[in-house]
Amino acid sequence: MTKLNRISILCLAILGLHAGGCADISPGKLSNIQPLAEAKSPRVGRVYLFRGFIGVFSTGMNTLGEELNKQGVTTFVFQSDQWASVADTIAEQYKSNPRAEPVALVGHSYGADNIVRVALRLKEKNVKVDLLITLDPVTPPKVPANVVRVVNLYQSNGAMDSLPWLRGIPLEAEQPNTVDVANLNIRKDRTDLLDNDLNHFNIEKKTKIHAEVIKQIQAICVTRQVWAARTAPPANAVYRAEARTTTGTVANTLSAAPNSGTAPRAKVE
Repeated sequence: MTKLNRISILCLAILGLHAGGCADISPGKLSNIQPLAEAKSPRVGRVYLFRGFIGVFSTGMNTLGEELNKQGVTTFVFQSDQWASVADTIAEQYKSNPRAEPVALVGHSYGADNIVRVALRLKEKNVKVDLLITLDPVTPPKVPANVVRVVNLYQSNGAMDSLPWLRGIPLEAEQPNTVDVANLNIRKDRTDLLDNDLNHFNIEKKTKIHAEVIKQIQAICVTRQVWAARTAPPANAVYRAEARTTTGTVANTLSAAPNSGTAPRAKVE
């Protein structure tokens, strides 16, 4: 980003502070990053939302977070510049927990750029990201292969596309055909999400956009009943302990037996 663009964005941010009222733009708490949904939540997984540049233009992410929580999805909001700390905390919390539930990241503007950076940092730690949803990313890096699915809702603005803070752009994968990337230009591909006054500074506040984001997240953060069915061991797996007298160790293996009803166990050496 050039110095001129930084100055321009800062000027707009100052104006936005006056226009945006007293919405909460405080940093998110890293202690909210956990591998399991809150016990009271009817849906599994956690969603981490990122506001854009200094949070001024992205107060709609707070509203989106409230809506997701009402839908039973454990959701927390962070500032864009917290991305590195959030990435390190996710890596620490999720990597060592085999029971970790789905994780989804949603960002607006520079917050959208930075959730891709979160994914890149998590790739270094071998941590999977189940879903990225980007709203008008402006200068994003390429999406790494540890991301399962990306939904990019953006809007082109013709001649104004040369200004990185007035439009969004498509995303690219680091390795083509390794990530499911859906680039959806609202003005061409998803006109059902278009409002007459839609722009870069209100896209994350729009009711239609919120509904689409919630729909995409609910497909990942499923109900506890669905999750239990997906993660349940096969009904015909039988646990068999096999003693190794020569080494004094026990190897636990899995074998299939029809209609046994016994849950499988991991192999232990």
